[in-house]
Amino acid sequence: MNKTENPGRTTGLVSRLSRVPTPLGGLALGIASLGGAWSLIMPDQSQGLKLTAAIIAAILVLKVVLKFILHPHLIREDLSHPVVSSVMPTCAMAIMVIASALMPISEFAARALWVAAVVTHLILLVGFITHRARDFDIEHMVPSWFVPPVGIIVAAVTSPGMGFEPLVNILFVFGLFCYFVKLPIMLYRLIFKSTIPDAALPTFAIMGAPASLSLAGYLTITDNPSLIMISILAPLAIFMTAMVYMAFIKLLRLPFSPGYAAFTFPMVIGATALLKLEGKVDGVFADLFHQLGRIELWVATAIVTYVAIRYIVFYLKPRPKMA
Repeated sequence: MNKTENPGRTTGLVSRLSRVPTPLGGLALGIASLGGAWSLIMPDQSQGLKLTAAIIAAILVLKVVLKFILHPHLIREDLSHPVVSSVMPTCAMAIMVIASALMPISEFAARALWVAAVVTHLILLVGFITHRARDFDIEHMVPSWFVPPVGIIVAAVTSPGMGFEPLVNILFVFGLFCYFVKLPIMLYRLIFKSTIPDAALPTFAIMGAPASLSLAGYLTITDNPSLIMISILAPLAIFMTAMVYMAFIKLLRLPFSPGYAAFTFPMVIGATALLKLEGKVDGVFADLFHQLGRIELWVATAIVTYVAIRYIVFYLKPRPKMA
């Protein structure tokens, strides 16, 4: 009896894993990054905060990874989709953050995991570019298209202790260059072309991430940051985050979809960038970034918690059985 039941159970699990939404990696990234953000203002609990968030994120990432291992054909299907393919690297980005949290426990494991995540992100970037170049249409562009080229800057944010400084600097410059090249094109698409379909509308929140991620990455790899770079990136990061705050009036009214995960990381990295910047400036600007950073961190915590609860409620909801 047991022998006949086990295959069915295994098959059921395998089948359920095939339905794991790829954007779940974005929620994992948001949760893992939230632990790091809180550790900036609670240094005494830094390791516990990072590890707790990393464990939760690792569980979510594992589900997505198992989905692709057990159903490799889904990799090709997701890469062919103009929206889903753009969020696939969020799993690799989440793994970089998880690896950073493991550094105090095992430097070897942390570095190995980090390198694997960086390589995976670059492979997914190549796959994204290849598929989009074959059938490019500017109206296919959505803000999540920033993720593959600019998201690699997470490697810079998580680089302390990893080594590979020349590689990290190259990846940062590459990501920053891609952001400033793609930003005017994306703005042109959003303003002058057709509106983003409702199904992809949650990705608009990603507009808040690249400037903040660039600022956080720059402050992580630079001991003496340039005033010019700060003067460019900091106002842009604050403006983009504020724009997403206003967009939430509409975005949070949308029916729940896995795309809600796009709300999380942009809010967290916005707070992270300002909290990092607080320690790099003096006087009135330090006070300003101190206050703004903490406000953004509380907003980010609320958004991540809300999205996580919506995911739990949605996926625990009983599904109608097939006849």
